Amino acid sequence: MSKYEPLPQFLGSVGGTLHRMSFKEIERILGFKLPKSAYEHEAWWSNNATGHSHARAWMKFGWRTESVDLAERKVTFQRSVSSPPPSPKTDPWGCMAGTVTFMPGVDLTKPTGERWNAEEGRLLNE
Repeated sequence: MSKYEPLPQFLGSVGGTLHRMSFKEIERILGFKLPKSAYEHEAWWSNNATGHSHARAWMKFGWRTESVDLAERKVTFQRSVSSPPPSPKTDPWGCMAGTVTFMPGVDLTKPTGERWNAEEGRLLNE
């Protein structure tokens, strides 16, 4: 469970499709202070789940940030009318999934008999 999951769980308990909240309210729900970047950069509130556990948490539950007001320290969340977006891949190489194919019967753990330079005590290109 993400440390940010209490936020979308709270949002799920309120009715409606829009909910405006202060940063302080969010901190009370989460039980910790938001990072400094949440107070200084609108990008922190973007709906980009790649590498952002906070955005991934609210998007996983079907919420998106609608507007951010850093001066007022408030953000509006909007519930998606469709089903929640699919969870993004958590590994940084997920974009490469399915791009390599191995022939049937190939055992990648079987030794090839090849000797590596390091095994022979050689440096590269020797």
